[in-house]
Amino acid sequence: MLKLLFKSLSVFALFVGGAVSAAESPKVVIWKFDDVRAGEKARLLPGFKKVSAWAVKNKTVISMGVICDSLANPNTDDVAWIKKNAIENGGCVEFWLHAWDHKKIKKPDGTEGSEFNGPDLETQKKYFKDACDIFNKNTQLTFNTFGAPYNQSDENTATAMDICPNLTNWFFGPKDKKRRVLARSINMEVTTGKVSYDKFADAYKAKTPASPLVLQGHVGQWDDQSYKDFVKIADFLSKEGWIAKTPRQWAESLKK
Repeated sequence: MLKLLFKSLSVFALFVGGAVSAAESPKVVIWKFDDVRAGEKARLLPGFKKVSAWAVKNKTVISMGVICDSLANPNTDDVAWIKKNAIENGGCVEFWLHAWDHKKIKKPDGTEGSEFNGPDLETQKKYFKDACDIFNKNTQLTFNTFGAPYNQSDENTATAMDICPNLTNWFFGPKDKKRRVLARSINMEVTTGKVSYDKFADAYKAKTPASPLVLQGHVGQWDDQSYKDFVKIADFLSKEGWIAKTPRQWAESLKK
C-alpha cells in the first residue's frame, strides 16, 4: 500500500511540474521528438497531435523540437496548439529549439554541413537569435533547451548559443561548462521515422542505459506500426521503473 501511494504521488508531482527529486527517481526517460513546424506552408503534422494525446492520456510529459522559420508565416491553429500544449500553460510538452530552417549546406571544403555545423560564428548567432525571437513573438514562450539539426554542431556553436542565455540544456551536445548536456545512448528508431521495439529491447537488454535516457523520434513520419512500437517501448520502460521528464524538469531536479 505504501509503495503504491509513493508511486502515485511521484507521478503526480512529475506531471504538475517535475517536483520529484533525482534521488527519488533515478531512472529518467526524456522523449525527444524532432521537427515541429507551424507555418502556412509547412503545417504541424498529425503525428505530433497523436503522441501529445497519448501523453495526456497517460499523465506523462514529452518534448518537441521546433523548426522556427516556419513561424515567419505562422498558421494560427498550429500556433494555438503549441500554446495550449506547452507545459508552461498546463500542457504536457516542453518545446525546444531544434533549428531555424534545418537545411543542409556545403562547407568551404566541399563537405556537407548544416546550420550549426559549418557556418561562421556570426551566422550561427543570427540563427539562434532569430529562432528564439520568432518563437517568443508567436507563442510568448521561451526556449530552455537546444538540439541541433542532424545532431551536428561545431566549434562555433557553444559561443553562438550565448546570445540566447535561456538555452541551458543541450541535446547530444559536446561537454559544455555553461549548459547541461543530455547524452545519447540507445535508439528507438532504426532509421529516421521508423521505430522498432525489438531492436530497442535487444539494445536495452545488452546494456541497461544510464539515466537520463533520451529517446529520439520523428513522430511526423511514423506509420501505425512505428506508433504501436513506441507505445510498447513506453509501456516497457514504465514497468522497468523509468519516469518521464522534460529536459527542463530533469535539469531542475538536479538542483534539489
